[in-house]
Amino acid sequence: MIESGADVWVADPTLWIHVFAGVLALAAGLGAMVTKKGGRRHNAAGKAYAIAMAVVVVTAVPLAIWTANWFLLAIAVFSGYLVFGGYRVIARRRAGLTGPTLIDYSGHGSMVAVGGLMIVFGGWQTVTGPPGLAPALAVFGGIGAGFAVFSLLEFRSPPDERTPWINWHLGFMGGAYIATVTATITVNLTMVPPLIRWLGPTVLGVPLIIYASRMYPPRFAPAA
Repeated sequence: MIESGADVWVADPTLWIHVFAGVLALAAGLGAMVTKKGGRRHNAAGKAYAIAMAVVVVTAVPLAIWTANWFLLAIAVFSGYLVFGGYRVIARRRAGLTGPTLIDYSGHGSMVAVGGLMIVFGGWQTVTGPPGLAPALAVFGGIGAGFAVFSLLEFRSPPDERTPWINWHLGFMGGAYIATVTATITVNLTMVPPLIRWLGPTVLGVPLIIYASRMYPPRFAPAA
């Protein structure tokens, strides 16, 4: 709990910035989903979403530390990684990159490490009890680590044999938006059982990402 006057003075504006950025991320993410992919409005909404999420993640770190909410910290890292992954797909495509860079190794490698810890601690708490939100922590850790491992393995394949870039972009950004919605529901719909709040958006959102991944690739050329 935040008890000292100094902590309250610092945390209050940080919390308001965090909430405002979260609302902006929800609106911008929705805008990116409903606008034409690759169009000017889609690109603007996507950029606004990425910036808003960066603010959400940065402000979530001190809030998690001040409240000793390590679950919030882990989810913040998870969300930030997914936005990073989605951004890097576009950045690499525009730069014509076919091989991994230090940025790619650092970002994906960090998520492998953090995701592994989330799986271990979440799994251990689930087994030893009380489970609380531990199963959700393990699930999110597995999703993040899975994205990271497959991204690193993808770099080892010849460029013409890789998964279309649009699939990766949809997966990363779709996953990030699911995390954004999850955090919003968790904070505001406290009457709903915790595991439903944390895992419900994932259960509903993943099929939509799969559908989009099958619908859009024919419209875009695969990464070179």
